[in-house]
Amino acid sequence: MIVHHRRKLAYTLGSKADTRQFIPFSKNTNTNRGRKVFIDAALAPLFAHAFQSDEASALQMTSKIEQLGALGGNVTANQNTGTPFEYMESIGKLAIYYQIHQGSEDNQTPAGVYITGVQRASEEGEDQAGLYQSFEGKSAEVLTKIAEHEQGFIKAHAKATRAARVLQTLAGVDGWEVPNSFNFFYIPAAIENEMGLWMTPDSRAMRPAVVAKELASVLSETQKHRSNGKPIKWQIEGDTVKLLQLAVEHLPNLLDKHHFILTNPVADTAQVVNAFQRRGAKIEGKFTDNKRALASAKVSSEISSSNTDLKEALAKAGSGSNTALSNYNSSTGSIKSSFIEYVKNLTGTLAW
Repeated sequence: MIVHHRRKLAYTLGSKADTRQFIPFSKNTNTNRGRKVFIDAALAPLFAHAFQSDEASALQMTSKIEQLGALGGNVTANQNTGTPFEYMESIGKLAIYYQIHQGSEDNQTPAGVYITGVQRASEEGEDQAGLYQSFEGKSAEVLTKIAEHEQGFIKAHAKATRAARVLQTLAGVDGWEVPNSFNFFYIPAAIENEMGLWMTPDSRAMRPAVVAKELASVLSETQKHRSNGKPIKWQIEGDTVKLLQLAVEHLPNLLDKHHFILTNPVADTAQVVNAFQRRGAKIEGKFTDNKRALASAKVSSEISSSNTDLKEALAKAGSGSNTALSNYNSSTGSIKSSFIEYVKNLTGTLAW
């Protein structure tokens, strides 16, 4: 079952507070046949990711979104009861949020379908976010919130047991071929999706902040009560690093019993590194050719007020990225093309 958590809109479409730039979704939806379909241009990075990953599904998704001009708001759409004219359609692996605007004398916004948000859809699993351990190949939740093993991971997956199986290959075996034990902080896949590419004020998800607070609690309890003399070495990758960023405000003052290895981080890496190093944690990063991580590093280096060495390291990591998308947030120019053409121009480089 797909569960979608709705967000409360921060402003009314077309009001003075609404500074979003809506552009035609495609040339096919900018005609006088049926309702026109517009989309918030700030959603381009998420669509670029979909276009990059699978061209066939991207074309199918584009076709179905174009059909919203004729079918939007029908009986298959999930309507937001708090905002009567906002709907959600599941299209492929994406949940598409939109409003149907009829137009009026006191609101000059053209009539049509307005796509206001996009979220990757995930099955809502039964496992709760929190600390787990894998011991002799069997996983279980750690209710004390104390990580005692030498290896640790922060991992998102549909199920905790599946996450444990995936991580076991990284943890390896001992000299007797017995699976090495490890701790892992489990993040439900649906939560990770909510930490995705959000660029507009009304689409900031809240559930990841709750999970980040739980992670901060685990780090704090481990710092206070860990009996193992060696720091636990946490491995964390990609968008999941954002959870560390969200946890910063809840961290204790000392974290010298923790060692973090960030692989292709898609977050404000400079903020994360500074916050954890100030608390005594050891932290290191690894970049491959992941384009989103490289673009993220570039953005982080540009906005960071951190030490020069860190800024230079991030800038170097992101030097190969296309700045067009990385600098999207600071751009004030209007987009003249259709959304689909704009996305095609951005495909290949993604910003966090």
